[in-house]
Amino acid sequence: MIERYIVKNRETDKKNEKWRPRYHFTAPVSWMNDPNGLIYYRGWYHLFYQYNPKNCDWACMHWGHAVSRDIIHWKDMPIALKPDQPYDNHSEGGCFSGSAVEKDGTMYLFYSATIKKNGRTKQTQCIAYSDDGVHFQKYAGNPVVEKPYPEVSDDFRDPKVFEHAGKWYMVVGGSIGGADSGGDGRVFLYESKNIFDWSYKGVILVSGGRMGTMFECPDLYEINGKWVLTCSPMNHPTLNKALYCVGQMNFEKGEYEIEKIGTLDTGFDYYAPQTFLDKHGNRVMVAWQNGWLWMPWCEGWGPTSVENWRGTLSIPRVVTLNKEDEICLYPVEELETLVLSKKVLKEVRVTREKYMIFPEVPKSFRLLIRLDVKKIRSRYLEIGMLGKDDHATVISVDLLENILSVDKNNGDLYGRGRMNRIFHREDNRMEIMILVDCSSVEVYAERGRYCITSNVYPAPDQTECWIRTPYKEAVIDEITVSSLDGIWD
Repeated sequence: MIERYIVKNRETDKKNEKWRPRYHFTAPVSWMNDPNGLIYYRGWYHLFYQYNPKNCDWACMHWGHAVSRDIIHWKDMPIALKPDQPYDNHSEGGCFSGSAVEKDGTMYLFYSATIKKNGRTKQTQCIAYSDDGVHFQKYAGNPVVEKPYPEVSDDFRDPKVFEHAGKWYMVVGGSIGGADSGGDGRVFLYESKNIFDWSYKGVILVSGGRMGTMFECPDLYEINGKWVLTCSPMNHPTLNKALYCVGQMNFEKGEYEIEKIGTLDTGFDYYAPQTFLDKHGNRVMVAWQNGWLWMPWCEGWGPTSVENWRGTLSIPRVVTLNKEDEICLYPVEELETLVLSKKVLKEVRVTREKYMIFPEVPKSFRLLIRLDVKKIRSRYLEIGMLGKDDHATVISVDLLENILSVDKNNGDLYGRGRMNRIFHREDNRMEIMILVDCSSVEVYAERGRYCITSNVYPAPDQTECWIRTPYKEAVIDEITVSSLDGIWD
């Protein structure tokens, strides 16, 4: 029984942990990044993640592990993978990102083994397996995939494996010329009949100087007869950190035809998304709710290391494809199980003065705003989160230019910036959902057609939530305020 291996409930110092989210997944301690190996296996959801159990810096990657019955409430498990083999054991390497599948009752983890050899990085694709979803053994035939040809740089990682039409396929991210500068991103396709022996099929995505120097964490899946290809580009010219393509896939030829390109989430903090099928058959996505631009040696990560943790995962989001072949992402219905209290405000009149909203849990709540544009005389709506006096993370809606923005320039003392997203409305109705969770602000417009996700680190007394217009006035049809509980027992 998996229950016997569940790590005891977390013991956290509530007084000293002012930024740790309540309902977003974080590791028990130390550093975490990409979600790995998402799978529903024998009645449990399994979540693996990149993990450095020793401190809050990126180094020597392990696979952390947690399980859930309902995809929202999580329980910690023992570490699943440790770098302990000649092909993966290095302080600047380890067991990098990958995926999980089930075959004949056995769970198989695919990961990128990374070492330094003769001063150069070497990355290969490897397998570990388990019959109980707890104890994993590395395959004696590792590595199972080497890079396809010499022109591929040392960056060749993050295998995502799936079954289609009786065969197994693997997509791997890579680069020609190097990820740091001057390189060009690639996604490679492999095929297998048994998941152990793989043959190279070809390149299915080429940056061509337009989409980044390296494609990390690729994923490929079918929705409504279309094939969706996602990845996280490095050095994308427009800072797209979560790229998606919609198109047609020819597995026999190993060719992918792009019909549409977009961004999954235009926020500061949404990277390395991975999908899987939940027990209901929904395609669900989880991402690392951070980004490499915020590494300590780049532009400043933020202060959470003083609480002995770093890194957050996004709320699981259901993936759908709308009639314009755009990807839409919306929190799973199971989020409703966290609702502690709910109040509905009707016909809310908003002016230049802040209309204060008081969630029962002031740093852990959800707002659902429904409005009729015809009832708004002002061009702008401004919604302040985690505020105090002149400080707040401000979400603005420009109803003339149709621009949705998240501005955290005055949200805290650690991060700066504003992210904008052009949106489209089919009529005068509009719906916006906002999730606030201690150090996280997420915005979903038009049922997830537009998403902006950002981390922010407010002072302890920044608890205000308000809405206003810079001039004139507005009448908001409905504001539903729901306080949300934590995900740990």
